[in-house]
Amino acid sequence: MKKPLFIRFKNTKTGGAEIYLSRIAQAIYDKNPSIFSSGDYSQDSKLFVKIPRFFPSFLAFLYFLYSYEKFHKSHPNFLYFSLERVLHCDIYRAGDGIHKQWLAIKTHNKPFKKFKSFFNPMNILYTFIEPKLFKNAKKIIANSQMIKDSLIEYFHIPPHKIEVIYNGIKIPKAINKGKAKESLIHKFPVLKEKIFILFVGSGYARKGLKEALIMLSKVTSKQWHFLIIGKDKKITYYQKLAQTLSLEDNVLFLNAQENIVSFYQASDIFLFPTTYEPCSNATLEAASYENAIITTKQNGAGELFLSDTILENSKDILRGCEILNTLLENQQLLSTTQKKCAKAVQHLTLQNHLEKTLEVIKNL
Repeated sequence: MKKPLFIRFKNTKTGGAEIYLSRIAQAIYDKNPSIFSSGDYSQDSKLFVKIPRFFPSFLAFLYFLYSYEKFHKSHPNFLYFSLERVLHCDIYRAGDGIHKQWLAIKTHNKPFKKFKSFFNPMNILYTFIEPKLFKNAKKIIANSQMIKDSLIEYFHIPPHKIEVIYNGIKIPKAINKGKAKESLIHKFPVLKEKIFILFVGSGYARKGLKEALIMLSKVTSKQWHFLIIGKDKKITYYQKLAQTLSLEDNVLFLNAQENIVSFYQASDIFLFPTTYEPCSNATLEAASYENAIITTKQNGAGELFLSDTILENSKDILRGCEILNTLLENQQLLSTTQKKCAKAVQHLTLQNHLEKTLEVIKNL
């Protein structure tokens, strides 16, 4: 078997792809992993791409792509496993989804935004690369059935070429919601003894925070707190929106949090009406800590749960409100839904994920 070489443009340290890459690389290499990147992975110097600091993002990625393709052509003895959109590789993990599909969703019924997207150089570059990447790759790993279906629909990729491997998560050994709630209330006294509804994600627009706030503004009961974790440049807009919707007493903006597990464990409902998410890790992790999941069909992770709590799309406000009202008014149903959601992700262990990925590598 050829030695695997992994490809990733940057290293953001906390990104989902970077965490995935570190796990899979550690399983194959004890140290000094073979990763071709402009980020620091403690890789060999010949696998490090030094990009001039003054380059804008478009030129930086183009420079990286050129460097990689040149290396790929002159080093045929590696098995190339890419987590980045490149022109040639043996295995591509479509963890970032399909850019063509995301653009279609983002610009739907928005002619000005669609026109504007044509002038974004990254959009031009990604849409140029994707069809060639999907055609040239020998195997594509999709992290949800949604992404596999999209690859077939948008690019006519043969189904046998695509392997669905959901993201692996750390399954908790024990859950004590009562103790976790007490700890969180001690840290944030304003929370009191109420049902906690959780939202986790940076980049609020795509994750559906506006829609979540509107849904909650129409909920009958006010015996809940909405905890918002994540960052956004326009956070002030969302804070003002919460005030406009008379939710300021029920909503808490917490920015990024280091110990996010404590919030998963203390919360009861995970509300995530995203417009597009290949397979949200936050959704899977929240479910593993017995949260009732409310998300959309545009979240690949949503296909693991019962359709009762899955919205048609992020604009399905009334349906979202109905689900919230039902769960908030029926404690027994809420508890049953929490248990079902946790059971739905029990098989997504890190070990199972690793074994399936290594099997794809070995069988190529």
